Amino acid sequence: MKRIDIYTYNKVRTKLLPAIFLTVTLIAGCTKALDLEPLDSFSDKSVFSDAPTLSLFVNGTYRYLRQPFSSDDGLTEGLTDNAYTRYVGSQQAYTDGEIVRDNGETVDRGEWANAYAGIRRVNLFFEQSAASKIDAGIISKLGAEMRFIRAFKYFDLMKYYGGVPIITNTFALDAPTFDVSRNSIEEVTAFIVKECDEIVPVLPSFASADKGRATKEAAMALKARTLLYAASPLFSPTFDITKWTAAREANKAVMNLSGFNMINNGTAADYYDTFNGKNQSEIIFARYFTAANSQSENTAGEGANFWLYPNSMNAWSPVSPTQDIIDSYEMSNGKLPKEAGSGYNDQDPYTNREPRFYANFMFNGAIFYDPYTTKTTRALEYYRDKNNPANPLLNGKESRGASFYADGASPTSYNFKKYTVEGLGSRNIGSDTQINPWIYFRRTEFYLNYAECEIALGNEEPARTAINRVRSKVGLTGITESGAALIQRYRRERRVELVLEDHRIQDIRRWKIGPDALNKPVMGVDIYKNGTLMEYNYNFIVYNNRKWSDKMYWLPIPYSEIQRSHNKLTQNPGY
Repeated sequence: MKRIDIYTYNKVRTKLLPAIFLTVTLIAGCTKALDLEPLDSFSDKSVFSDAPTLSLFVNGTYRYLRQPFSSDDGLTEGLTDNAYTRYVGSQQAYTDGEIVRDNGETVDRGEWANAYAGIRRVNLFFEQSAASKIDAGIISKLGAEMRFIRAFKYFDLMKYYGGVPIITNTFALDAPTFDVSRNSIEEVTAFIVKECDEIVPVLPSFASADKGRATKEAAMALKARTLLYAASPLFSPTFDITKWTAAREANKAVMNLSGFNMINNGTAADYYDTFNGKNQSEIIFARYFTAANSQSENTAGEGANFWLYPNSMNAWSPVSPTQDIIDSYEMSNGKLPKEAGSGYNDQDPYTNREPRFYANFMFNGAIFYDPYTTKTTRALEYYRDKNNPANPLLNGKESRGASFYADGASPTSYNFKKYTVEGLGSRNIGSDTQINPWIYFRRTEFYLNYAECEIALGNEEPARTAINRVRSKVGLTGITESGAALIQRYRRERRVELVLEDHRIQDIRRWKIGPDALNKPVMGVDIYKNGTLMEYNYNFIVYNNRKWSDKMYWLPIPYSEIQRSHNKLTQNPGY
């Protein structure tokens, strides 16, 4: 199985007018005098009559499956209790309860427009390819990929907006109306599930497909995650056993897939390697990159290292872990730091923690390669000098009082390590170009999804078994809780395992735990060096303006689209 660069469609443009939701499609004709193929683009006719060119058209459509590394607001952890973002205004507006009708699109980076542009492109494929003379087998395979992309984008819309219009055609210039109304969550769910079920027999298996393209297993995973969301309290306020049962069966099928390995030697290095690109055996579907099309998507300097590295490594820490997520990781003996018998020492807080802690975070004393100041591994320094904290020469390189770019230092005294590539610099160019993939689906998620379904259905033993399989891969002992304690244990396990993978904001919303997660200050740790000793102060409030409003469970539908539909589109509550 090879990896192909399926994101190079910018080299081949069609004459199709760009469109977003509810814009008019115009397929322009040409006179014979002007019927010439330009050297840098292709006409609509050539796209749908030539198999290699049509394949490029499909390749380009994968770009609508977004990845977070190309912009400062791509990683959604700053919308949650896992992280704090001081420079990303859209995310801070959300956590401060300041989302209104006219700024909601900033939270999900304009997902409404992006999704419907991608959906329109898929719809155009089916309208234009219906009369194509390209081999039917090629059309069928490419069509299955396009249906996967469309289903994926409908899931992206559903998770932020709930019920949305299901559109499976483009709009002609002389259409009598462009007004559409919203379909229900149940209808959107059914559409996604039907699409996935029908393309599974057509799509290739992961083992035989080019990496980055849709596969049977990816379609199964999309269906399973969609059904989990559809059964959750936000999407289904009244408990529906049939929804949870369907979600369980779909997630069990993905959990039991063969050919996808989970790490099993319990080390931080193996867990870290899942995200830095060295170990891809667990990945079901991902966005892959190449040197020519890296994480920055041709915007110089951006990538995971740029957004996650500390100030000393020529970055600016726009997303920083909170003390709350740090305290959610157990000790190596399976107990939380605050639990009796854990062995935790708050003045030696990072000793004997579970492996995922060391794989996911940079902290005071952590050993990490410094590509700039020392060009070797060293202990990270988030401390300031106890007696002279204003002297940058005495303060740690990663501290808020550092000599180099103190304004870019983490305000919480932590940085994320997950998804960084140790050894590379922060600027995603040249020899430091980052090509580690962004993971959409990996096998571990579906053990957790399955466990959640079994808990909802009252089947605690299989839920514990699934959770313990996730724990065993990092060397942790099994859990034994039941009832409400099992729910809390499961939710914490999911939180620490899937941190920085775009799950926490969705879990907060679909479980409807917004007040618990965001009605509290952002806490960090203030560290001082006093001679040879370190002093850790945990009463350090980084930010105290967060507040929750229940309208934030959904984002507002862009008001311009409501106007364009002549108010046939209804707005989400509170906006």
